[in-house]
Amino acid sequence: MQSLQTIQKTFGVFQVLTKIAMILSYVWAGLAALGLLCGIVWYCGGAVLGVGRALLYSLTETGGLMEMIGVLLVDIILALTDGVLFSFALRYFKAEQVDGTPFTKQGAEQIKRLGIRTIILPLVSAILVAVLIAIFDLPKGAVGDWSNFTGIGTGIALLLISLIFRYGAELEEKNALRSVD
Repeated sequence: MQSLQTIQKTFGVFQVLTKIAMILSYVWAGLAALGLLCGIVWYCGGAVLGVGRALLYSLTETGGLMEMIGVLLVDIILALTDGVLFSFALRYFKAEQVDGTPFTKQGAEQIKRLGIRTIILPLVSAILVAVLIAIFDLPKGAVGDWSNFTGIGTGIALLLISLIFRYGAELEEKNALRSVD
């Protein structure tokens, strides 16, 4: 049982880290949305807290307000995608802590769904980002890495882990039936 306690403590740590990452993702999305709103106000000729276009141009290295708006839209999409994925992961970690073991059929099913979402959601966001890059004619270096390669790899790993957890759940069921007999 020492190994199970180590697993539970490790999953507890991952639960805390996942919650922090989820909160930071949503905070980043909120800050980017706030920046987007300010950018739209500046684009329309207004001022935000007394700051007009002149100060904005001196503080940013963007090619203009439209580029800034495009980059912030990309940031919002990527941050929300990460936040949603971290929310699903947090849901799994909470359920695992309640179950007391990762070797349950429900837990294996949650990991499988998380793996599928980890493949699909970043792919959808990459498509949206590519559309925004084309619409706003953003230069190559204006946005960070938005590829889906890590999402695909992580998703495949989660699908494999779900198979292992399902197998562990089946072994625990067999052991429970043997001990009853």
